[in-house]
Amino acid sequence: MQALVLIEELGSIRAAAQAMNLTQPALTAAVQQLESELKAPLLVRSRQGATFTTFGQAFLRHAKLMVAQSRRARDEIAQLRGHWEGTVRMAVSPAIGLGLLPAAMRQFSQQHPQVRVHCQDGLYPSIAPSIRDGTLDFALTPVHRVDLESDLVAEPLYSSKVVIVSGVSHPSSRATTLRQLQDCEWVLSSPSRGPGAVIEEAFEKQGLSAPKVSMLCESFLALPAVVAASHHWMTTMPQILWENSPFKDKLCVVPIEDELPSPVICTVRRHDLPLTPAAIQLVGWIQHYALERLRKRAGQHDGA
Repeated sequence: MQALVLIEELGSIRAAAQAMNLTQPALTAAVQQLESELKAPLLVRSRQGATFTTFGQAFLRHAKLMVAQSRRARDEIAQLRGHWEGTVRMAVSPAIGLGLLPAAMRQFSQQHPQVRVHCQDGLYPSIAPSIRDGTLDFALTPVHRVDLESDLVAEPLYSSKVVIVSGVSHPSSRATTLRQLQDCEWVLSSPSRGPGAVIEEAFEKQGLSAPKVSMLCESFLALPAVVAASHHWMTTMPQILWENSPFKDKLCVVPIEDELPSPVICTVRRHDLPLTPAAIQLVGWIQHYALERLRKRAGQHDGA
């Protein structure tokens, strides 16, 4: 099963065999034995590599989950015995990746240098399949809990403050109400109902017609650059992303007084797979720095 997962990741039996320190004939024989037991072909072999048949794709979903559960079980037992090793696999939203993860990882890696962390960008719902098949242990992402699929659970961490951002030369950059932005063109960072489309929810609450969407830009690396280069487009983004943007001198926060939605950042995981002790500690450090940031923000408001 591990071999099948590696064949999908690496694209060939030869590469999977090298990763497992096996000879290619030995791995091929193992796959053929599995095909014989299942009475179905799993792979189509060619000079270009190996691709999965319909049977193989169906079996691969189970293989991924079983391999992931086996890995997680070994890690959990080792950690409960005091041997902090293994791997934590997660996806994080850009706000966490830029704002909270660096400090959390510094503390976590100092405590548990033998635990490897695999981190990738990701937002719900696009990361749901990887959580479901066990590729990811969990994700830290904004999510509407009413939209959550029944086999997943979302545990709230904190609310993320969202701001409206435009280029400094945008004609509506000094607007104070959403009604003044009705005719503006918008760049969304996620499809509708996603965390990058909160402006649609904000307009609806104000009784305004739907915003004019000119572009969907799901790259948070490109989003600030795209808006900074335009005199006509606006977007929404987590405040922490705005504060860390390399294009901050070409952008400005539009001082809207109307209330904007505050997406809730959650730990999303399979409901039947609890986190390992290492994963729990890493999430705890991220929550610690989130609360510390909220306390500092509240102190600044009190001081003002």
